[in-house]
Amino acid sequence: MDGRSFSEIHSRWFSPIQVLELDACTRCQECLNICPVTAIDRETSPMDRIGDWRRIVDRQTGIRARLFGRPSLDEKILHDLADSAYACTTCGACGVVCESGISTAQLWESMRGAIVDLGGSRAGVFADAAERIARFRNPYGAPQEKRSAWIPGDIVIADAAPVAYFPGCTVSFRQPEIGMAALRILQSLNIRFCMLGEEESCCGSLLFRTGHSPEDAEVIRNLIQAVVDRGVTTLLFTCAGCLKTATTDWPRVWGGPLPFTPVPFAVFLRDQIRQGRLSFQSRIARRVAYHDSCHAGRHLMHVLGRDQAFEAPREVLRAIPGIELTELRTNREFQICCGAGGGLKRKSPDLALAIAGRKVTDVRETGAEVLATTCPFCRRNILDAAGDTLEVVDIAELVAEALGLQADE
Repeated sequence: MDGRSFSEIHSRWFSPIQVLELDACTRCQECLNICPVTAIDRETSPMDRIGDWRRIVDRQTGIRARLFGRPSLDEKILHDLADSAYACTTCGACGVVCESGISTAQLWESMRGAIVDLGGSRAGVFADAAERIARFRNPYGAPQEKRSAWIPGDIVIADAAPVAYFPGCTVSFRQPEIGMAALRILQSLNIRFCMLGEEESCCGSLLFRTGHSPEDAEVIRNLIQAVVDRGVTTLLFTCAGCLKTATTDWPRVWGGPLPFTPVPFAVFLRDQIRQGRLSFQSRIARRVAYHDSCHAGRHLMHVLGRDQAFEAPREVLRAIPGIELTELRTNREFQICCGAGGGLKRKSPDLALAIAGRKVTDVRETGAEVLATTCPFCRRNILDAAGDTLEVVDIAELVAEALGLQADE
């Protein structure tokens, strides 16, 4: 704890409103019915997580602590706190149904930041990823010079332009087919755009979501500055995690509103369709379900608005000739998380896969042949659960296919 008291660390991470939220939980149990983790493990719940943290706060700062002294936070207590805080996808579904209006996703991230400061997570499963981001500027430990290796040679990328595309680490190093589709679409529209190339670094999502964010503030500021230096006014994202981080976390690091607008690629596509600029060449005669990612949907619905968060992707899918769009049992702000978020896939991969398995079952119940999404993390986890029994694609891939573009070359 570097000599700092629990109270100092707690005050650093928890806003006055969040301190009140810790006492606001009425244990109504509404969260138990929507939490994807609780559905698999009934011993873990958002309600109990708040209760565990509240008891620690009381023991460290309450009247008993003031009269008789504060009990030590030994390794077992920190381990238990970390286990509780990280057994969560931070999907925020519990916050949607919370009768007390607790902003749970933000509360969980504050807990994690405090746990890291208290020493309860530094040696844990996320420390290696934080170290790789610091060393390689991506969580996969891939060489930075390989970040743009996937970009086809015939794609024309300007040095500077009002529009820029930010693929993110997962697209660049793990799912380049999504990026290829986006670039083919941009080039087919004759839109002058730029990218950051080797100046691009991790957006910081993994760090922000797991409580390691303060260490990466300077890297994030440099990343934002690289976007500004290129004269960008519109920054396009095909990664929901990067989009959420740029929209909600970057302004805090920058110290105010960003000088450019983060835009979901699905919203960009919807705008092009409305303007009559996309001319589809092929029919995709398939039944498609859409999965609302937590990052681009529930987390941003109050920032971007419900239209951009939920309706724009559906409008794009309906516009593609031949596609029959069907809805999952849970959708929009009530959709059930895929299980990959909040670092859960890294910490508890079996649990993450079990949650994704429930999503696969939901898709099969609709009779859909294809599941479309805008999040590469959701795509990966659902594919891991489904194997070859379900096709999971990004919306950009479907659009590129309908435009007759060879997105994978």
